[in-house]
Amino acid sequence: MRIPHPKPIALEGWESTKSNWWTRLLGKPTKADIMLHCDTRPPNEIEAEQIKVPESKHVPDSSMPEVFNQKNANTSLLIVARRRYWRFLNDPFREIYREHRKLHGESFPDYAPTDVQADNMIKLIELLDRPNSSNWVEIAELSRELGDFEAATNAAAIYKGTDNNLIEIVRRLIVMKISSPVRFKY
Repeated sequence: MRIPHPKPIALEGWESTKSNWWTRLLGKPTKADIMLHCDTRPPNEIEAEQIKVPESKHVPDSSMPEVFNQKNANTSLLIVARRRYWRFLNDPFREIYREHRKLHGESFPDYAPTDVQADNMIKLIELLDRPNSSNWVEIAELSRELGDFEAATNAAAIYKGTDNNLIEIVRRLIVMKISSPVRFKY
């Protein structure tokens, strides 16, 4: 896929084009005309834009380990991949949760993360737990799902954001010692 050029490239030396009445009388383009109707960027900028743009590929959630097991992967990419994998690994529990709610109402089914889930959540916490982090609600939620209520309480206490409804829901779940993934509206 190439980026299209909506305007023709301006001729070399266009900057020195005269914009006087004589130029206009002869019907030649003025500097203003060239700037309006031509691509006047430097040649290296135009060439850079003409480089082939790679096709974007969607990576399914189940393939996230291939993404985060790459050598020298960017931290931001690792966080996104591990978040997506966390949600993907929670999908089977969502069905159990729905069936449980149909039978038992507002209670929560028993939950214990698999080794794969626990390993992913621990590594995600390690990526998010940085000085000046703004991810304390997420760290609290991950710790809660791991059943580490003390770490979850500590992370929730550090949170300084403005989304008080969300942190209060997470704090209530911690106090209730509920470790299962929970669907909630706030």
